[in-house]
Amino acid sequence: MPSFIDPRNFYHDQRGLGPGSAVESTASEAKQGYTVQAKNPVLMCMYSSQDGFATDFYLVHIGQLAMRGLGLTIMEASGVSPEGRITPHCLGIWKDEHIEKLQQIVRFAHANKCAIGIQLAHAGHKSSTVAP
Repeated sequence: MPSFIDPRNFYHDQRGLGPGSAVESTASEAKQGYTVQAKNPVLMCMYSSQDGFATDFYLVHIGQLAMRGLGLTIMEASGVSPEGRITPHCLGIWKDEHIEKLQQIVRFAHANKCAIGIQLAHAGHKSSTVAP
C-alpha cells in the first residue's frame, strides 16, 4: 500500500520547512531545468477587469502585496481571446492595448523586488459571458 503524503506537510516532511518558506532547489532539481526561488508566492483570480483591461484595482492590489515583501505573484488566468475568458471580468491579453496597464503593474512589482508572471488561458467550453 503506497504511503500518503499530506500536501500540507510536504515541505516540512521533505525539506524541513514550514508553509510559505522559500525553498532552494536541490542539485538534482537544478539539473532538470530553470528554477526560481521565491518567498511567499501567490496565484490569484480577482475578476476585476473591464473588457479584459487591468484596472487600478490590480495595480493597488498587486502593489501592496509587493510592498509587503511578496516574492512572486502570478496574475490571474488571462484570456487570449474575448470568447475564451472564464468570465467577462477576467483579464485579457488579446489586444495590444491591454499591455500598457500590465507593464505598469510589472514595473511596480519589480521595483519592489517581486517577481511577476501571467497565466495565459482559454476556458474552452467552460468559458462564460455571465459574471459570477
